[in-house]
Amino acid sequence: MKRRAFAAVLTTLPFAERGLMRPAFAQGEDWPTKSVRIVCPFTPGGSQDNIARRLGVKLTELLGQSFLIDNRTGAGGSIAADNVAKSPPDGYSVLLGGIGSHALVPNLYAKPPYNAFTDLEPAAWIGTQPNLLACQPGFPHDTPQKLIAAAKAEPGKYQYGSSGVGTSPSLTMELLKQKTGIDMTFISYRGAAAAAADVLAGHIPMCIANVDSLMGQVSAGKLKPIATTGAKRSEALPNTPTLVEAGFPDLVVTSWSMWAVPAGTSPKIKDKLRAATDRALQSPDVIASMKAGGFEPGTMSMAEVDTFIKAEYKRWGEVIRAAGIKPQ
Repeated sequence: MKRRAFAAVLTTLPFAERGLMRPAFAQGEDWPTKSVRIVCPFTPGGSQDNIARRLGVKLTELLGQSFLIDNRTGAGGSIAADNVAKSPPDGYSVLLGGIGSHALVPNLYAKPPYNAFTDLEPAAWIGTQPNLLACQPGFPHDTPQKLIAAAKAEPGKYQYGSSGVGTSPSLTMELLKQKTGIDMTFISYRGAAAAAADVLAGHIPMCIANVDSLMGQVSAGKLKPIATTGAKRSEALPNTPTLVEAGFPDLVVTSWSMWAVPAGTSPKIKDKLRAATDRALQSPDVIASMKAGGFEPGTMSMAEVDTFIKAEYKRWGEVIRAAGIKPQ
């Protein structure tokens, strides 16, 4: 068959069949034989970027090739995810995937540039990190119960800052409002640092972000924790209650992380990456570093990861629609 004719036939095939016809890359026994690119949807220095870098260093040690961070930010993580989805399935492009790329973008964008469920495949589970709601040290409503009571008494009075609409922290507050019936005003920022800066400056009373993003200000006494959003108290903040403890069992929210690779990547490559990641997550220095930032390393089978992702996609789709957030 001539090249043009073959290309014409190829474009008519469903995605699954096209995946079967992708070039046959090395089966994975020798992988990696060159540097691996970790594509991170977040800016350098952020909580998720820190996770990618910590693991990248350990994977370099374990597998003998450099794991280099490629930060591709924007569009809720879809730029990074799309970049990996369209990369060769050879194990040399790995996405730091998570709640944004796999549960939020598919609900927030009418036509995302990639399909999280067919263009990408989970390769290894990394873990979870709760969000932290924090306030100015002098803010009087500094417990979940006090804050909810105050917000009910004066609807719309209290403001909170977070990274943009449709992020895990901002949707945590949307869920809190839906579960409690309170009305608070959301101020959108380009990132957690900007939101925290406005709290420190006294412009707004509260902000919410991943624990790691606010730990510096909390440790310095510049911000006061109100609550975290994990199923249990964070080891980084053992004296800070969870929203579950405040009587809201449905308010367990975490930013979760995993490695994802292009569909069609060799199972042997995925197995090797998963095994090395599991070893890295058992390393005392990695565990200590991650837990200091509120991150909980974990393990899941790929079947469990698949079930979890689908449940998160459904859950946050319902929250987004109830909040009246229209797909872009």
